[in-house]
Amino acid sequence: MKAIVHDRFGGAEVLTFRDVESPIPADGQIVVRVKAASLNMYDWHMVTGTPYLARTQAGLLKPKRQVPGSDVAGVVEQVGDGVTEFKVGDHVFGSVGMGSFAELARSGGKHLAIKPAGVTFEAAGATPMAGLTALQGLRDHGGLEAGQRVLVNGASGGVGTFAVQIAKAIGAEVTAVCSTSKVDLIRSLGADRVIDYTVNDFVETERGYDLLFDNVGKRGWRDTRQVLGPKGVNVTITGPMNRWAGPTRNNIFRQIQSISGDQRFTWFVASGARADLEFLGELIVSGKISPAIERTYSLPETPEAFHYLGEGHAAAKLVIVP
Repeated sequence: MKAIVHDRFGGAEVLTFRDVESPIPADGQIVVRVKAASLNMYDWHMVTGTPYLARTQAGLLKPKRQVPGSDVAGVVEQVGDGVTEFKVGDHVFGSVGMGSFAELARSGGKHLAIKPAGVTFEAAGATPMAGLTALQGLRDHGGLEAGQRVLVNGASGGVGTFAVQIAKAIGAEVTAVCSTSKVDLIRSLGADRVIDYTVNDFVETERGYDLLFDNVGKRGWRDTRQVLGPKGVNVTITGPMNRWAGPTRNNIFRQIQSISGDQRFTWFVASGARADLEFLGELIVSGKISPAIERTYSLPETPEAFHYLGEGHAAAKLVIVP
């Protein structure tokens, strides 16, 4: 089969398009014919091997798995012994861990769900990691409820565009922060207010929010706490990057700073819960959210997409179609 492969850590230059052996399912595994995949910053970290903490998962000196890619949507082509939740021909979406930038991908299946009939493969492939991160950050870690006020900092890109829509689906009042070129897109996704950060600093102008969902994470606790109401929560998925541990050290420090008082800082890594994937699928079918896709690339064009992702200017999801 054809796949995107990397034999060493690095940027887009280490990715090659070539033939590899097709995966065979072991007991409890399935093989999916990939119809769509999408890029996430997780994939960037796994391919570049940065921060170095990522290598505990990606491989210390060289990649453990040569084919990158986590998000997937496709058709079950083979099932191993012991698989009961899926059968050949099922349309599925979710995460395969690594290996989706290929014609075929192998997975244990626990992070996959049945794709709703009314959802395209491209939309389903764009949803898993970004959609789960936004949903779990807002609902589970931020406790967002209908009628509350939320500020989404970093409202563009994969997670940000999902966060704006999911917050609106929950029933919150949404203020979104993004750059000038993305204001129209974010407004079209349903944000009640959009702040262009090149013009206004939200830390200086915004107050009394129940939740700050920070998809950028570069402002310290003393700054961001000003945006929150008396019992507000600051949820982030990132922060200032250290080459060894990424945002971990900085986020631990901010969490310690928030211990005193009623305001709270927290950070997390999303889980691939099947129930949450199914919930996201229902939101798409109902029209409450629509995955924002900036561009679709062919499988051989994945290095180009990867380079664009690394520049940090993607307005929405980048989807790979084998």
